[in-house]
Amino acid sequence: MNNVLLIDDEPIIVETTYNMLKRIEHLDLIVWKAHSAHEGLDIMRNNRIDILITDVRMPIMTGLELIKHVRKQWSRCKVIFLSGYSDYEYLQTALQHHAFDYLLKPVEDEKIVETVQRVIAEIDAELQMNDIMSQAETQLQKANYLLQKDFFEALFDGAPQSLDFITGELQSLHIPLEPNENVILMMGRVDRWPQHFPLKDKLLLQYAINNIVEEFLLEACRIVPVTDDRYLVWFIQHRTVEQSGDLYDIEEKRDPVRLQWYINELLEKIQHSVQQYLQLPVSFILSKPNVGWLHIHHAYKEMAEWMQRGIGLDEGIIWVEKAGDMLLQNGEQELLPKDIKRYINQLTNTLESGDKKEFNRTLADFIRITQKAVFLDFTLQMEIFAHLSAMYLSFINARKISRVIGGELDLTLLSNYNSFAHWSAFEDFCIRLSEALFSHTELEKRDQKKEIAEKVDAYIVKYINQNITLDQISKHFHLSPYYLSRLYHAEKGIPLSERMKLLKLTQAKELLLMEGKKIHEVALELGFYNVSYFGKFFKKNTGITPQEYKLNNT
Repeated sequence: MNNVLLIDDEPIIVETTYNMLKRIEHLDLIVWKAHSAHEGLDIMRNNRIDILITDVRMPIMTGLELIKHVRKQWSRCKVIFLSGYSDYEYLQTALQHHAFDYLLKPVEDEKIVETVQRVIAEIDAELQMNDIMSQAETQLQKANYLLQKDFFEALFDGAPQSLDFITGELQSLHIPLEPNENVILMMGRVDRWPQHFPLKDKLLLQYAINNIVEEFLLEACRIVPVTDDRYLVWFIQHRTVEQSGDLYDIEEKRDPVRLQWYINELLEKIQHSVQQYLQLPVSFILSKPNVGWLHIHHAYKEMAEWMQRGIGLDEGIIWVEKAGDMLLQNGEQELLPKDIKRYINQLTNTLESGDKKEFNRTLADFIRITQKAVFLDFTLQMEIFAHLSAMYLSFINARKISRVIGGELDLTLLSNYNSFAHWSAFEDFCIRLSEALFSHTELEKRDQKKEIAEKVDAYIVKYINQNITLDQISKHFHLSPYYLSRLYHAEKGIPLSERMKLLKLTQAKELLLMEGKKIHEVALELGFYNVSYFGKFFKKNTGITPQEYKLNNT
């Protein structure tokens, strides 16, 4: 999906070109429009722009002046100039600014579409598979990061460390991050590896994924990649002010919320590139914008839990953490020895994520260790039993399924330690209980994506008269446009754009049959600022004009 910004000071050109591009569904575009360079810059500050179509001569700020600002915000943006002047000097200046094309007005719709198609082809071609894999091979041969890996894993595990110690490690290990600045964590997961995939090839493709991430983010960010047993993790900070562009003032450059927004705007592109060039589905989670070095462990744990849970389709997730999105457990007290608490956390995570095989393995290990601890106090055994019971009951109560599960198993056994003759009997009960919970969770996930699709339908109906876009809908539901489109299509069996079109047609038919309602009034109510485009839209999808429809049904 590519974002297109159209800028021209002639309203008729803006509206006709905007509506024409909106109708081209196969190009998968999100289209923005502006009537001046400054209005376009405002849009650009809050939205990623991949393709800019702009007039050359505009009042206050020309298209040639505008392109200088564009390069500082979105350096990969492709620019198409429109002009009513065939002046050689303008053409030469445009080429010096690396414009993709220079089109003379009036421009036929077909010419604009053909040019946009060529732009998209060039965008896709910029990341060539051979270059990515070649870079990955070089990195694999030079891999010498074991000490850095140990340092980051200690941060993830929550090993006691001071800020002075962290500062010393960053310096001695030549890690290009500042200890006096907070970080943003980005976690990535390959959702599905090909079957029987060699470990070496997995490592190679992990390097390739990192190359793609750096290709998009390195211009504005300092990035340090870390690979643990299950996830790809990136530590991210601002680049220095001297290395960044000057579209924003210094305070804005150092704003971590702004940096988080910038990364989020590019995640969909990163995800698409990994899928296109590596044929791997990936998910990403972006942490809060101000994670302190002494709280890395908590942020990592929370992100891993959300990655395990997922939503809906379970692939291609992009989730950006805001305040209150994730449950903080920083204040928990260490009631159990460290190894026992670790097992409790692992069991909770695998139960929440639906990983039945890993849950049963971890539970068997935990019970075996507990049984071997012959000097374990009786009261501590009771506490372990209570924590496991509470884990199950919390899971059941949070989902309000006590009546369903209670019909299969006697849940009162979880309230009495003496209900079980030995730990093996308790283990058997836990396995049967978790089996019932895993089965129910699978059904719950299916219902979840159905609920999201239903809410999208309700939102479209509510705002049908406001000419809403896919981008607006996706932002309302805090999901990327690409992911929301896939989720909706999988659930409803129809593309989201098609659903919006059908609802708009239904509304148009109802309004046209209202007594005294003029066709131009109907067009305006449905967000069509050009009556002729409304007529083309209606005829294309019904086979008759709005006037013919009124005559045939009155």
